[in-house]
Amino acid sequence: MKLNLRTFVLGFIGIVGTFLSGAGLLIPARAFGEDNLSVIILSNLRAFTGAELALTLFALYSLSNKKFQEPVLIFLLLTFIGWTVGQVLSYIVDGVPNALTTGSIIVQALFIPLTWAALKQK
Repeated sequence: MKLNLRTFVLGFIGIVGTFLSGAGLLIPARAFGEDNLSVIILSNLRAFTGAELALTLFALYSLSNKKFQEPVLIFLLLTFIGWTVGQVLSYIVDGVPNALTTGSIIVQALFIPLTWAALKQK
């Protein structure tokens, strides 16, 4: 398998995202660094991380089936944009989050142009 930008983005997001979303499904309070979460928040976190797990597994699958790479990259791009906009808005409205969330905002924002470039690559 040739390592190009597409392979890097899909592989990196697939591997890292699978581990992070798995932790978010199994132990959301600990994975997100919060001990005082309500049942509603825990339910929503598990729902979002379940969707993230499906997307990251799809990204890994697309490494072996190239016809799915473009749809996965589009989903990833939209997800990165949506999460980044939502977290930046929360940063502005709700205040400064913890260091983990701040770091994830930066990483997600960096992956927007990277995913866009991978999408444009054939």
